[in-house]
Amino acid sequence: MQSENCPVISSGLCQKLKKVLEACLAPLYKHTILVLSTIFVGGALLAFWYLSHATTTLVQSAALQGITMYSESLTELRNYYTSEVVDRLRSSNIEVTHDYQLKPGAIPLPAIFTMELGRRISLHGTGMRVRLYSNYPFPWRKDGGARDDFERQALVALQADPKQPYYRFEELDGRASLRYATADVMHEDCIGCHNAHPDSPKRDWKVGDVRGVLEIVRPLDVVVSQSRADLRDIFILFGVLLTLGLGALALVITRLRRVSVELEDQVTRRTTQLAAANKELEAFSYSVSHDLRAPLRSIDGFSRALLDDYAPQLDDTGKDYLNRVRASTQRMGQLIDDMLMLSRVTRSEMNVDTVNLSALAQTVVDELQQEYPERFVEFVCTPGMMVRGDARLLKIVLENLLGNAWKFTSKREHAHIEFGVMHQVGASVYFVRDNGAGFDMAYVGKLFSAFQRLHAMTEFPGTGVGLATVQRIIHRHGGEAWAEGEIDKGATFYFTLP
Repeated sequence: MQSENCPVISSGLCQKLKKVLEACLAPLYKHTILVLSTIFVGGALLAFWYLSHATTTLVQSAALQGITMYSESLTELRNYYTSEVVDRLRSSNIEVTHDYQLKPGAIPLPAIFTMELGRRISLHGTGMRVRLYSNYPFPWRKDGGARDDFERQALVALQADPKQPYYRFEELDGRASLRYATADVMHEDCIGCHNAHPDSPKRDWKVGDVRGVLEIVRPLDVVVSQSRADLRDIFILFGVLLTLGLGALALVITRLRRVSVELEDQVTRRTTQLAAANKELEAFSYSVSHDLRAPLRSIDGFSRALLDDYAPQLDDTGKDYLNRVRASTQRMGQLIDDMLMLSRVTRSEMNVDTVNLSALAQTVVDELQQEYPERFVEFVCTPGMMVRGDARLLKIVLENLLGNAWKFTSKREHAHIEFGVMHQVGASVYFVRDNGAGFDMAYVGKLFSAFQRLHAMTEFPGTGVGLATVQRIIHRHGGEAWAEGEIDKGATFYFTLP
């Protein structure tokens, strides 16, 4: 016999993780409504914060987009006014001045036109304001310079990068506002006027210089207030729905707990009844073991006595009859033992621990080799197969599976038995494979039923209870058992363990 030793590897990591998970879930099971309410309320507050933040971001984004278009419109209108109105009317000796209102027939400068247009638009209730300021204001504009920090920062930023607007969301005059500033760049049409004007504070302007800043102020308090009011209504509606949902959930959980208590009471009663039934079954098992064995022992004993003491008076037929009686009583005794084993593995208490299946299988094969020293069987075992289960019951499983493989390969010149594992998604499948007599798959449904046999007693002896015992033990462990085979080509028995 050839074999591979299977090393023992012990690990309680899975069990520790399971205990940690149970400890974490214990408060949820004990205070379900409180925990779920806390989760829902926390989620609602988080959702409200997120919606508030998203609403503010949306309002600011929309305001920035709108004020950008407004600023571009003012700039384009001013450029159009300069090129298509001012330049054409100058050839007609029409004066273009800042105090055009005091001079009949005069028209405003482009900058004055822009500020006046912004002033008139603000009269429509939007609250928007337009302002032009510069580091070099004309003398008649006493407030034409920077008046606060934003304006000073805007002048510095736009001097450095005229193409990039400068803006800020801030409180202005007690109102949430967006202040948006763009560079007022000198164009070729403006150079001559600004450099030649007698009151100009700077007379060396060049095309592309930043003359000043065009600032537009857009109040946001009305929009923000409306958005917050809408958000508040949504939150109130959500709160009402959440309250109704939690109330319904509380009713359901309360009902489920009541049903759970009732079920626990039923389980307790049934457990008590089952315990009583088990006691009766134990008594029956004892009766079967004791009361049936006594007559069998008597039959076997007297038959042996007849063979020993009265052999000369018996012919060959009589001796054959007595030998058959003895064989039948011994087979009956084996059937009783197997019935009791099948009953006990179903009812016995399980002691779950880490089990080395590889070492257990090697022990079973060593025992078989000692019992049948004349046999030579090639045994291959995958090392390190560790599982969680009852070592005593799992040894019974291997004794039956390996014992069957040993029995059904008895007529092979080169017997081969393999015990291994296949790792599949979500499960490990263990198997015992042999090259023995095999079986017809048409009868596979009978294999795991008690007292079912697919081979004649004269060919392969047995009671037909072993595989039924295997299946019950595997089921008690939460696994499954099945088989595949082919006549004269061997069989493979599979089982899973969680």
